[in-house]
Amino acid sequence: MSDASLMPAWCRHDAGLAVAKVQVYGLPGAAARLAEAIGVITPKPNRYTEGIGIALAAIAPDEWLLIGLTDQVAAALERTDAALRGETILTLDITHGLVALQLEGAAGTACLAAFTALDLRPASTPVGAALRTRFGDIGVLVACTDHAPTYLLLADQSYTPYLLHLISQSASLA
Repeated sequence: MSDASLMPAWCRHDAGLAVAKVQVYGLPGAAARLAEAIGVITPKPNRYTEGIGIALAAIAPDEWLLIGLTDQVAAALERTDAALRGETILTLDITHGLVALQLEGAAGTACLAAFTALDLRPASTPVGAALRTRFGDIGVLVACTDHAPTYLLLADQSYTPYLLHLISQSASLA
């Protein structure tokens, strides 16, 4: 990761997080079959749900991100491949192409508010929300993971220096 010294205390790199994409093509009941395979209820659009050690974010129709520890994501992908064998699906570990940041508390919320158009009030972005948006000039996924509040920010890893620059700017404004 680029210069982590640019990160304020309320922002941390979540290096242990793994992310995989699951996309199912033209299969009625795909969500139910995926839920049964991985043991996590499939979320409604723009939401995520959690199971034991793994979360599932709905990012598009019949498209989800599996998020969790490396071993758990790998096992969930194996179960998905086995449960949907013979169907047209895409399962792809995208961990190494992403950077995962945790933004915490009021300062993390202020940073998101400065660089996204999201309404971050709890009524609009409650715990369990998973939204694609822009952070500055790049596309990201933002998930509200607890009431602290804490947000998970996923972005293409090649944008890490730009993200850290924006985050450090936000910290200097506080």
